Amino acid sequence: MRADARCLICTLNQAMRVLSKYEKSHHKKWQRIQEIMKKLSEMEWGLKPLEIGGRVHTYLKKVLNAKDPYIEEKKRSNEMAERILEELKPMIRSSADPLYDASKLAAAGNLIDLGLPDWNEKRAFERIKEILSKPFGKEDFERFKESIKNAFSLLYVLDNSGEVVFDRFFIEIMKEYNPSLEVTVAAKASPVINDVTVEDALSVGMDKVANIISSGMELPGTMLDFSNEGFRKHFFESDIVLSKGQGNFEGLVDEDRKNLFFLLVVKCDVVAEFLNVPVESLVFVSRDSLE
Repeated sequence: MRADARCLICTLNQAMRVLSKYEKSHHKKWQRIQEIMKKLSEMEWGLKPLEIGGRVHTYLKKVLNAKDPYIEEKKRSNEMAERILEELKPMIRSSADPLYDASKLAAAGNLIDLGLPDWNEKRAFERIKEILSKPFGKEDFERFKESIKNAFSLLYVLDNSGEVVFDRFFIEIMKEYNPSLEVTVAAKASPVINDVTVEDALSVGMDKVANIISSGMELPGTMLDFSNEGFRKHFFESDIVLSKGQGNFEGLVDEDRKNLFFLLVVKCDVVAEFLNVPVESLVFVSRDSLE
């Protein structure tokens, strides 16, 4: 999915939020923003949004000397997600279709995104509860359900901290639905905003329900061109691939393979227009249905 001009502004705003957290000097903030604007002005047409974001966040980590700028927020998001899950788990397990409701919870958890301009913990978790009562704006859930019924392997491409707790629960429900299903989750090679790293996945017990691999990615999303060989092997050889979040959607939606599904909350006008749904819609779609 190719970026448009609005992606440049979004990336600049994200950078400003990181600078506001780490850079106390107004003069240095001014200089950093000028340097970022210069970098943005030199970026070539045709890049994917996550490529733009990746270049800027690599620069920020370097100049701020911050390996994991959101380490405390990620930990707090995971802890809060665990509490929310304990509250919602009985309702989901006793529902008419636990797999469907667990998928909605995993999607709604995608609202826990420190890259969003108006993100705060209280609002995010209130919205999760609210959004669970709404239908998907676009969905191929029944197709997914049918696909995993007899599948042996599924690659689950993780997105953000916080929601990873709900991903773990969704995987639990999947494996109850199909005990023969082997799930592999792919996490980031190094910290990018609040995306899940291998270490983050281990910290929430993901290894209890799935194999964990590194995608090799250092961008806020996933692209095969920048991933490692192990990830690409799983991507093409797994019976099913489930990609979580908007950044992964932007990077993988152009890949042509069967049983590639996307589960996300639409967070911006660019992706909303691409999918023809309103912003903040829950989406669970097959790659094939987008052609």
